[in-house]
Amino acid sequence: MKQAVLLQPNDLRVVERDVPALAEGEVLVKVTAALLCGTDLRIYTGRKTKNVTLPSVLGHETAGVVVDANGPLPDGVALGNQVCIYPLVPCGECVACRKGHPNICRNRVAFGYQLDGGLSQYVRVPANARQNIVPLPGVSAAEAALVEPLACALNGQNLAKVKGADAILVVGCGPLGLMHIRLAKAQGVPTVIAVDPNEARHEIARASGADLVLVPGDDTPAQVLAATDGGVDVVILAIGRVEALTPYLGILAPGARISAFAGFNSGDVLSIVANDIHYNEYEVVGASSCRLENFHAVADLVTAGKLHVADLVGTQLPLDRVHDALDLVASGKDLRVGVDPWL
Repeated sequence: MKQAVLLQPNDLRVVERDVPALAEGEVLVKVTAALLCGTDLRIYTGRKTKNVTLPSVLGHETAGVVVDANGPLPDGVALGNQVCIYPLVPCGECVACRKGHPNICRNRVAFGYQLDGGLSQYVRVPANARQNIVPLPGVSAAEAALVEPLACALNGQNLAKVKGADAILVVGCGPLGLMHIRLAKAQGVPTVIAVDPNEARHEIARASGADLVLVPGDDTPAQVLAATDGGVDVVILAIGRVEALTPYLGILAPGARISAFAGFNSGDVLSIVANDIHYNEYEVVGASSCRLENFHAVADLVTAGKLHVADLVGTQLPLDRVHDALDLVASGKDLRVGVDPWL
């Protein structure tokens, strides 16, 4: 089989390897789509090294078909099923796991970090990750692979209590920003406002359900305020630039939540006046990856047709062109870029 193996930063090679032999309890998935995100790009270039074990096969947004198992399959999964794979394997024992935050487990391993990920024709799912296999019938392979970033967005929205909000602001209309818009609408938010300097993204933001899409400028906060009843209840920072939040700190409704959703550069500092938080009862929440229950919730929405995501799939290239795919991710000119290992 073919795999794209990262030997060291910026040294990614497509190689031939044997299809993995399965130990007891393990499952073999034939990969049909592996999407790439900014995290993959940071690992590839060496800007992200935490929890990464090289050599590594990248790819944590993965869909495929179950083709073999050594022992019984997980409940609800059968040979031939199309599935997506929840990428995290928490330890269950650390302080984060004990306090109900397995997605930020201090000892977790993950596909695309320590375990071989989706940039491969086959993925071996270890016995202790069998429960991570989530069936997803009736959609394309790339849509199935989108469950992972969608689940991350849902985790962020749950933490920021988006459901029940009157108005939210999404800062950044890249693929994750667009997912936030769609999820917010699927959760019944009446007013969703989006801001992005790239006007080419505005049309798809509107098609995603945004009620108002604006270019950031001096008058943008006033426009956002005018479109709401006393300000926004939630701001989702879906771009990794802390300064992108600053213009909107003055238009938060009482009790508003600020979601630091995107990944940021090491050392970035989010500056908010302490008394503004104190007197207005603001909440600042983070969001890291997702939980297995988020995976199941999003998979149900997608398969039921309540969350349409096919148009968020960008260019899909053969595994032999994985470097071109990574370059396309770096350009920011496409939607969710990925590879089909069988092209």
